[in-house]
Amino acid sequence: MKFLTIEGFEAGKNGPVGTSFSTFKAQVNPSSLSVKYGITYTEDLQNGAIIPQKKYTGAKSQVVSFELVLDSSGVIPNNNPLAKDVKEQIELFKKTCYYYIGSEHETPYVKIHINNESLFKYNKQAFFGRIESFDITYTMFSSEGEPIRAKINATFSGTMDPKTESSLKDNQSPDLTHIITVRAGDTLPMLCKRVYGDRQMYHEVAKANNLISFRYIEPGTELIFPPIK
Repeated sequence: MKFLTIEGFEAGKNGPVGTSFSTFKAQVNPSSLSVKYGITYTEDLQNGAIIPQKKYTGAKSQVVSFELVLDSSGVIPNNNPLAKDVKEQIELFKKTCYYYIGSEHETPYVKIHINNESLFKYNKQAFFGRIESFDITYTMFSSEGEPIRAKINATFSGTMDPKTESSLKDNQSPDLTHIITVRAGDTLPMLCKRVYGDRQMYHEVAKANNLISFRYIEPGTELIFPPIK
């Protein structure tokens, strides 16, 4: 049987680096697991419209939440042999995803997986997260007052290194340079609307292409549409 596993990676300047330095394995798989997705938009009210248009600005961080059960009463097998009791398991959890490490003084990046790793991937790309919050509830104590059972409710926020993020960007994105060949019937404002979603960008495009007039452009002319700054 495969159990939910959290691997901790040191945080470098541009994302996780090296191999996993610490691993925490659940004693039992969570009874439920929440994966939350979100999108952000800006509202654009144009031409006297009553209801504004929503324009995509980006995806929110993927948020993963679940509950872990820790037990050292002997009822549940221990999947972390180096952490013998509940307190040591909690310390292992904190070491894997909470305590900051490394020269960057950052909390670790974590990779969370069970059997189906695609649960936590973004567009089939490697997906990493970082701890957002967690709380510990102690539910059973020994006669000596030592905790022998506890629950950790943890929430992780997804993140992605710049190299992976760059590889996922749409080639039609307005933050990339475009070269478009003008066809009959094309106007500069119309082309700006297509590339940037904003007709008023024609001033900048005319300037970038040294156009004397934007009102008529000879079909076959190649125009450069620079990225939005």
